[in-house]
Amino acid sequence: MMHLPGLNLIERLALRILVKSPRTSLVIVKELGWPGIYVAANTDDPMLAEPAGEEPAAMQLERLYHAPSYGEDE
Repeated sequence: MMHLPGLNLIERLALRILVKSPRTSLVIVKELGWPGIYVAANTDDPMLAEPAGEEPAAMQLERLYHAPSYGEDE
């Protein structure tokens, strides 16, 4: 993981745990007072496989809301 200038050691460790978790699909970090945004996404997420431009954002959120949780059977 790259060094994030505005984060201390504990915040970087928390971010690493979030990124490595199988229950986390997307992590976005924007440091206070820093213009950069850091994004980490899980490429194995089936929700990311579908093109986002074909349906409105409200429908995407509805689909994500009703999607089963990690480890939950459909």
